[in-house]
Amino acid sequence: MLAVSTSLELPDAVLRDLVAAAPDGVLVVDRNGTIVLANPEIARLTGWTPAELLGQPVEVLVPTAQRAGHGAQREAYVAAPHSRPMGSGLRLVATRRDGVELPVEIMLAPMQHAGQALTVAFVRDATERHRHEHALEALNRELEAFSYSVAHDLRAPLRSIDGFARALLEDHAAQLDEVGRDHLERVHAAATRMGALIDDLMVLGRVSRAELHREPVDLARLVRAAEARLRRSHPERVVKVELDPELTVDADPRLLALAIDNLLDNAWKFTRRRPLAHIHVGRGVGCDGECYFVRDDGVGFDPALATRLFAPFERLHPARDFEGTGIGLATVARVIHRHGGRVWADATPGGGATFHFTLGREPARTIP
Repeated sequence: MLAVSTSLELPDAVLRDLVAAAPDGVLVVDRNGTIVLANPEIARLTGWTPAELLGQPVEVLVPTAQRAGHGAQREAYVAAPHSRPMGSGLRLVATRRDGVELPVEIMLAPMQHAGQALTVAFVRDATERHRHEHALEALNRELEAFSYSVAHDLRAPLRSIDGFARALLEDHAAQLDEVGRDHLERVHAAATRMGALIDDLMVLGRVSRAELHREPVDLARLVRAAEARLRRSHPERVVKVELDPELTVDADPRLLALAIDNLLDNAWKFTRRRPLAHIHVGRGVGCDGECYFVRDDGVGFDPALATRLFAPFERLHPARDFEGTGIGLATVARVIHRHGGRVWADATPGGGATFHFTLGREPARTIP
């Protein structure tokens, strides 16, 4: 039978056998960072024997370049212990005995035993998952580059179509009957719409390719900037914009500004039938981690269709009622996903809509 090497007294033989047979690596570390339990699977993953790991600092499994800062990370966890699920979005790396770095997933949980505060780590090899993720990322980059190239190449012939249509309308309108002028107006309108669609597609492509630089960002400042732009464009509108206090977030300021612009544009557009519209931007509750929301009292939508909102070209309202290309909310979703967050919406027809989003956390790079 497999045995567990441990400096703890575990009188329950069944528990020892369960830990020994676990398909994931199991480490137990005391509050000083010393390994006090290691099962055979962690030995297989790291190249050490369970007995060799006992009594060693957990930093022996941390890449050399990150060891100096790992103690502070570990102490912060001990000061505020909490369970963290496997695969929580962090990119973690462990170091094998031969020095080779191994991508891993880790689930952490605090534990009390014999008066000691301990941390249990369940460790899983993430090599295959990372390989698939990298392949998917490469494919997405190729698709985004192709889409950007196609959109860019469409601009020149589209400008020609629009230019000649406008030239005919301006220089030869008198020689055309009403039907002919209407046809040219339709060509001009279609070219204008296609130009806007190409611009939006190129923005969507840039979001996917842009490098992410996170820093503290005043979300309220981004909202006020978007609000000022909309008021200049629509001076006839009466809209009250409410902001919660303390809306500082950790995000890329350029990308987050793009998401806020699109969310405010969306709220502004779908509240235009109200003589006095209300938009509320704030911090949400009742979700995983911190979340934020943009709420309006506009026309809303059927909540059964909410999953369609963030796909490119999807529209829940006819273009004759509300203009748009169907790219704005797809851009919002792309920005939020780049931050490791998620975005969702709820609404009632005629009762307004609320768009919620989280921004994830800066990914860690070492074993905790």
